[in-house]
Amino acid sequence: MMLTPDEIARRKEFLDLTESDAELLRGFHNDLESIHAEKLFAELFYSHLQSFPDLHSLLPDAATINRLKDIQAKYFLRLTAGDYGEEYVLDRIKVGYTHQKIGLDTKWYIGAYRKYLSIVLTRLSSISGYNEEKSKATFDALLKVVFFDMGLALDTYSHDARKELLHLANHDALTGLPNRILLNDRIEQAILHSHRAKNKIAVLFIDLDRFKNINDSLGHHIGDQVISAVSVNILESLREGDTVARVGGDEFVVVLSGIAREEHIASVAEQILNCIEQPIYAYTHELYVSASIGIAIYPMDGESSDELLKNADAAMYKSKREGCRSFRFYQQDMNVFTPARFKLETRLRQALEKNEFVLHYQPQIEMSTGRIVGVEALIRWQTDEGMIPPADFIPLAEETGLIIAIGEWALKKACQQAAAWHRAGSIAPFRVAVNLSALQFRGQDIAETVSRILNETGCKSEWLELEITESTVMEQPERAAETLKKLDRMNVTIAIDDFGTGYSSLAYLKRFPIHKLKIDRSFVIGIASDHDDASIVRAVIALAHSMKLQVTGEGIDTREQLDYLFKLGCDYAQGYLISRPLAFKEINTLLSDAPARFSPNLQPFAISLKCNPEIPDFDANVYRDCRVLRNGDHAICLASESNCGYLEPQGNLCEHPLGQHFHNAESDY
Repeated sequence: MMLTPDEIARRKEFLDLTESDAELLRGFHNDLESIHAEKLFAELFYSHLQSFPDLHSLLPDAATINRLKDIQAKYFLRLTAGDYGEEYVLDRIKVGYTHQKIGLDTKWYIGAYRKYLSIVLTRLSSISGYNEEKSKATFDALLKVVFFDMGLALDTYSHDARKELLHLANHDALTGLPNRILLNDRIEQAILHSHRAKNKIAVLFIDLDRFKNINDSLGHHIGDQVISAVSVNILESLREGDTVARVGGDEFVVVLSGIAREEHIASVAEQILNCIEQPIYAYTHELYVSASIGIAIYPMDGESSDELLKNADAAMYKSKREGCRSFRFYQQDMNVFTPARFKLETRLRQALEKNEFVLHYQPQIEMSTGRIVGVEALIRWQTDEGMIPPADFIPLAEETGLIIAIGEWALKKACQQAAAWHRAGSIAPFRVAVNLSALQFRGQDIAETVSRILNETGCKSEWLELEITESTVMEQPERAAETLKKLDRMNVTIAIDDFGTGYSSLAYLKRFPIHKLKIDRSFVIGIASDHDDASIVRAVIALAHSMKLQVTGEGIDTREQLDYLFKLGCDYAQGYLISRPLAFKEINTLLSDAPARFSPNLQPFAISLKCNPEIPDFDANVYRDCRVLRNGDHAICLASESNCGYLEPQGNLCEHPLGQHFHNAESDY
């Protein structure tokens, strides 16, 4: 008898135990809980047991009986919980072992199930909503689970099966590695030995980087192949006496004993990373994975298995946040903010339900006309205590995966608002830009999600702009290209955000169907004073235009930055000089007044005066060069209001002899 996952599946199939049965029992479970039926079962059952003298030795006093009643109530309740997977199977096997170890004969065990079914049958008719047909179907489903459960428990009474079942209870079914139960025992044993030998042990917490992408894109059967291959690779990188355990979907733990120097631990961690990165062949796929490792050392970082695992886990998250494919040793300050982090995470999980998120909107202007042509939607978290800055919750949302649900909410809200603005007759063309997180882009069919949201909100695809960071598209370029092609076919504008901070090139990005580049503010800050920043921005704009891409300069805080970007031919501008991100009412006011504020011929040097009235007026006489208004590939010299033969081909300045003076930029243009 081999109690493998396949064997468990065959047992369920033979009993006709289906997901429909599980769903039916989940509903019944809620009804039983509402009338506290599990306590009734335990009371009646133990009253029945106490009538048998043979069992008095197992029920010596009232305290023991009450404790057993509580255990039995939970046992009965789980029969109808509707989840009969690996955890349930292991739990039932452990119960069977306990019963046979204390000498509980199988006749008592079978009698318990009989009594339970009898009580359920007599109570079914008293539960509201259960007619004859539904009662029969529910009881039939319960019979299947009880016989499945009974078979698992009685297997433990077979002498030949005990060794196998003990292995199953302590090892991972997929890889055969120790599970968390056996891992804790191994760590405690290593601690005892280390204490006597006066040496150290190291606990390495390993988490695969972006493993969810494999499951989502290729399927769980491929994911299982990868996990099995990784487990073999880790084993091959270690000594024979070291422990490797699988403690989660893509999480492993390594225990190194008899450590004399920390340098040895670092060497082993690097060796593990190298082994994990070996190519993995799963069916027709050649896959590469990497990992992040956190390391805790006994006795400095903990004196129990729980402490060491917790601190190694904290170090692993630090490693993952600082960049994949790395390892970090635990430091005490890693857990300093753990209680606050847990509190914030709990509040973050409730924020969507409580409708605490809001969108603010930062205007984007067209350089050549000064008109607002779009806004970027930026999420904010408004609580009763005040506004929580994005920098405080966005990293946590990404780390916990909550960013997917939050990002979808933001996308839907922005599309709803874009549709509302256009229905109200706002400036056209007018786009709302929404940031996509890396998890959104990689972890779900974002094209399908965007299509669904556009249909639900009535937002046209040409009103939507999606901003994706450079590093996100370059992580898996082939897959990114396919996703971007789907979005491009939908006529959604695609912008690469924070351009210049990643590791791609414009030549490589040419393979992607993108429409805009957003120059990162780190380059814009020093553009008017730093020669290197100015050279980089000039090159990016020139090359982008040669590839028919538009360019947005973001983070513009000064007139000098705006002036310089205008000279370089930047297409769009965004930043605090123009406007800070505005709440809904404020952006509505700005947009309703936009035609008056941003006339079609308004020069960019006056934009700041109109967008941000807090900035005082200035004498525009200093701008004595002739200015050029660009429209597509055409450039017009404003001094002569005609095509200008003096125009510099790559610039926005010309040497026309009229030398236009700007006494009042708003009235002149």
